[in-house]
Amino acid sequence: MQKKILIATSLWAIGTATSTWACNGSHVLGGATTGAVYTISADTMKKGDFYLGVNVETLQNKSLSDSKIINAIQNGATHLHSIDAVNSYSIAFSYGITDNLTLNTQLPYASRKNIRAGETPPPDVHTHGNVEGMGDISAILQYKVYDDVVKIALLAGLKAPTGKDNLEDEGEVLEADLQPGSGSWDIFTGAAITKNFENFSLHSDILYKYNNTGVDKSQLGDVFTYNTAVSYKLFENNHDHTLHKLEEEKELGYSLSTFLELNGEHAQKDRFHGDNAENTGHNILFATTGLQLVSDAGYSLFFSISKPIYQDFNGLQNDINYKSSFGIGKSF
Repeated sequence: MQKKILIATSLWAIGTATSTWACNGSHVLGGATTGAVYTISADTMKKGDFYLGVNVETLQNKSLSDSKIINAIQNGATHLHSIDAVNSYSIAFSYGITDNLTLNTQLPYASRKNIRAGETPPPDVHTHGNVEGMGDISAILQYKVYDDVVKIALLAGLKAPTGKDNLEDEGEVLEADLQPGSGSWDIFTGAAITKNFENFSLHSDILYKYNNTGVDKSQLGDVFTYNTAVSYKLFENNHDHTLHKLEEEKELGYSLSTFLELNGEHAQKDRFHGDNAENTGHNILFATTGLQLVSDAGYSLFFSISKPIYQDFNGLQNDINYKSSFGIGKSF
């Protein structure tokens, strides 16, 4: 049972490739990996097994001052936003089609806090407030092609335009990168590798997300993510207890693991009506750590905290302060 849970909860990371832009939160599919959160494992679920989970992620930005935004506009900058935080809530479902093929799906709900936008003429900062709504559903197939000294899996999937993409403020439709949904059909492709040992495991993955043209002739920048992680099992309790009164056996075994990850992301510039938006696109590298608790009864729980150790944004954008994630799920 414990192996089943660890594999099922490996699906958090796959959806993060939709990007953690300075004004957008990560979109996630599942729980934590086999002791990791954002790094994808090459492990797949057994045929007929499925997982249902709920995930919460908070991305906290460093706010841009009105004077900095206005000064940038006066120097010719366009498409300027400041967003204090992005909260992402998601429902994840995964199913083992075969022992080597797993389907992962995720439906997010995004909430962007205190959006402020630079506008002209004259140079000014307009407050949009908070914007929230249902996001786009993602589905990714995870196919294990090699299982010997190491495990290797190929990744491929789609993001469908099911989210809200026409939210307005004072009668004006918000720009595409502020909407919960992008209005585009997007493609995932990538690979993952895993090496398991007795008490620790190593994981690495790459994933590319190609974004097509969406709402109002917008095309959000393609995103390339690359991750590596090491996890270590701190404690494991395998004792079973028999409830004689009910004449049934209840499994109370559990394990506690910790992990350390490096999570990189390169996002290209967004395009609006065929033109590049100069204040979009970035390179970010996060350091992530946290804890994962897994029970033999089918439950999993994790918490992580991430800090950027390198961030390079095109033009003027919010720097990221930190992000945190929490998830709980059940395997069947």
